[in-house]
Amino acid sequence: MQNFGPYESQIIDFTSFEETPLFLISGKTGSGKTTLFDAMCFALFGKTSGMERQPEQMRSDFAKATEVTSVNFAFEHHGKVYRIMRQPKQLLAKKTWKRYA
Repeated sequence: MQNFGPYESQIIDFTSFEETPLFLISGKTGSGKTTLFDAMCFALFGKTSGMERQPEQMRSDFAKATEVTSVNFAFEHHGKVYRIMRQPKQLLAKKTWKRYA
């Protein structure tokens, strides 16, 4: 996740749970648990989980005006790896180049 919800740049690797049939995502209120599900649902379906928030609302308050908000999601199903990259609608400032003589 890049600039998505409370996360500036976050990689969540679930492969360490491959041998565990059940695991728990837990944490204090506001720690970003729902954002993980929002990111996965947004990558897969273009909508957040529960549809309480629009994807455009998921842009991090910490993101710089020129930085993109995006979710990259990779998963394997029946031996085939799928990779999805999705960006919500967003307004970005243009990057300006300074010229030095």
